[in-house]
Amino acid sequence: MRGNKNKGIVKVLGIGLTAAVLSFTLTGVAENAVTGAVSGKSVSDGLRQLTALSVMLAVPVNEFDGRDEDTVSSEPCTEKPDNETKTEKQEQKAPATDNPSSSTQDISGETLVPVDAPADVKTRLISVNIRKDKDDLTQYTAKDGTVKEKHYGKIGGDNVIDLENGQIRNCTKLPSELIGAEAEKKPSVTLSDSNEPQVLIIHTHTTESYERDSDGYYDTDYDGRSLCPANSVVGVGAVLAQTLADNGISTLHDGTVFDDPVYNYSYSRSRERTEELLKEYPSIKIVLDIHRDGIADGDVRIAPVAEINGRKAAQIMIICGCDDGTDILPDYMDNLRFASYLQNAIEKDNKGITRPMLFDYRFYNQDLAEASLVIEFGALANDIEQVRYSAELAGRSIANLLKNYEQ
Repeated sequence: MRGNKNKGIVKVLGIGLTAAVLSFTLTGVAENAVTGAVSGKSVSDGLRQLTALSVMLAVPVNEFDGRDEDTVSSEPCTEKPDNETKTEKQEQKAPATDNPSSSTQDISGETLVPVDAPADVKTRLISVNIRKDKDDLTQYTAKDGTVKEKHYGKIGGDNVIDLENGQIRNCTKLPSELIGAEAEKKPSVTLSDSNEPQVLIIHTHTTESYERDSDGYYDTDYDGRSLCPANSVVGVGAVLAQTLADNGISTLHDGTVFDDPVYNYSYSRSRERTEELLKEYPSIKIVLDIHRDGIADGDVRIAPVAEINGRKAAQIMIICGCDDGTDILPDYMDNLRFASYLQNAIEKDNKGITRPMLFDYRFYNQDLAEASLVIEFGALANDIEQVRYSAELAGRSIANLLKNYEQ
C-alpha cells in the first residue's frame, strides 16, 4: 500500500497556525495563573476551544480538492462551465454520533443484482455497512422541472487524447503527447486468483441518488440525496460488485456513509475508512470510488445516456488525478495507465457508454492503492434503472479485463 508523501502547503500552513494558536493560548493561561485569574473550568474551556480551532486549521489538503465539486463537465477544461452547473445544495448539519451499519448483502429488499447471478458468487463478494433505509418518494410527484437526455460523444481540441477506444480530456499542463504515450503502456498492478478481495468499492458521496421514472420531468423539491441504497450510488455499487464477483473478481463493497449528516470533509472520512479496509484486507489492489454527476443547463437537468443493446444506459466517466508538483500523488502516471486500460475496455465492449476520461489536478485519495479511481455513473437526472444497467455492463468489461490482464 502506498503512502501520501506530502500533504502539501495547505496542511503545513495549518500546522503552523495551530502551533501559533497553541503558543498564544498557553501564554494567556500562564499569565492568568500568575495573576490568580485562572480556574480549572477556564483552562478546560480554553483547551476545548483550542482543540476545535486546531482541527479547523489543520485541514487535510484533500478537502481543498473538489470538496463541493459533484459536477464535472465534458466540455473543454474549465473550473465551473457556464452551461453545466451544480444542482445540489451543500448544507452543514449537526455531526452524527454513529454510523448505523450491518453486514448484509440484501439492500432494502430490492433486487439490485443481475437476475442471472449464480448462487455461489457470495464466496467472492463481501458487503459491509449496507444500510436498510427506504425512501418515501411519493411526496415528490410534482413535474415542475424538465429532464433532458443527452449523449456525450467524442470531443475535439489540443487537450484531447484519442485512445483506441474512448478519449482522455487532459486538463493538466502536461503535454498531451506525453499523456497519450503513457496511456498506451501497461499498468503495473497485478491481481491474484483468490477469494480474498482484490477490488474495493466505496462511495465518498454516499447519498448521491438518482431519479425514478422521471418521464422527462423532475420534482424541484427533490435534492438528489438519499440514504436509501436502492436509489443511491450504493445500489449502483452493489450491482457493480455483484457483477465483478459473478465474473470471478473477488470484491469488497463498503456502504459506509461519509456525507451525511455533514457533507464537508467527506473525503477525509472516506480516507480513514479506506485505510482501515486496506489494512484489514491487504489483498486489495484496486479502489473504485463510485459517484454520480450532477449536470444541468439552467433549470434543465441533463441525463447523459447511450443506447446499448437496444436499452438506455447512463454514461460513465472515469476521473484520474494528476500530481500538482507537491508529490501528493507520486504514482499518478501508473494510475493513468490503469484508467486508460479501463476506459478502453469499457468503451470497446459498449460503444458510446463512456464520456471522455478526465485527467486533472484532483486528489480524491488516489494515493492509497496501486490503482485508485473515481467513476461517475450517470447523473442526478438519470433514471436509476439506466444506471444499474451501466454498472452491470461496466462490471462485465472490468472483470474481463482483469481476468485477462496477464495475457
